[in-house]
Amino acid sequence: MKKRTMVIIGVVLIFLLFSGGDDDSSSVSDQDWDSMVSDSYDVDRAASLSIYESLTFQGIDDAVVEVTEEHVLVKYDQPSVRSDTDALLTWFYIMGVAAETAPNTESVIIEMYDGPEALYEVTVQTADIQNYLEANIGIDEFRSKVDVRAVM
Repeated sequence: MKKRTMVIIGVVLIFLLFSGGDDDSSSVSDQDWDSMVSDSYDVDRAASLSIYESLTFQGIDDAVVEVTEEHVLVKYDQPSVRSDTDALLTWFYIMGVAAETAPNTESVIIEMYDGPEALYEVTVQTADIQNYLEANIGIDEFRSKVDVRAVM
């Protein structure tokens, strides 16, 4: 099952690499991130740093990651994308990395920003992500379990 998960993540990575995402325009971010990893006492710094490194590998440099026993929280400044699909694939990538890195958490929370402006909050149970990655549920059932809320 781990091999299947790695293959799925690998396919998403390859797709993200070749589908664009950066249109050579510079993104000026007014968002003032305090730290790439939360300083709270109950944060798993190793898991948080691992997720952050995976995000930077994909070009998401402005992010804060917080892994606790209850959740994985990822706040990030969305880089320039060519379509809404690119942003959706970023969410799927973050979900997959979070579920693989912190499998015992209850949920994954993704907060997407454009500079200082909050755009979306995505919440999903970690177990649902794992079930999807292990092909125990299909994409339609998985999508029904993901809560996307516009916060603009």
